[in-house]
Amino acid sequence: MHCFFIASEPTYSSAAAYGGGAGNTGCAAVQVAIITERINWLRSKHFNMHAGDRHGHRGLQCLISRRKRLLSYLRKRRRAAYAMVVNRLGLRR
Repeated sequence: MHCFFIASEPTYSSAAAYGGGAGNTGCAAVQVAIITERINWLRSKHFNMHAGDRHGHRGLQCLISRRKRLLSYLRKRRRAAYAMVVNRLGLRR
């Protein structure tokens, strides 16, 4: 059985790239980056191996909605961080 977890290396690299420091994983921009990594992994790798994983699809929908809420928060409160995250991650917004 394959289970998914985020290794500390990509998390800390995302935190350093988007949040200013390696330990700053609570920043909304860092959370969007981490969630985007998880979404991309699920779409590209997990669902290719496990096509019938319906519970995984529900989890994917939850991740997408959480990212959407975080992006709307950034858009309202921190415009510069929002623009930077959307441009770097290549999100359609």
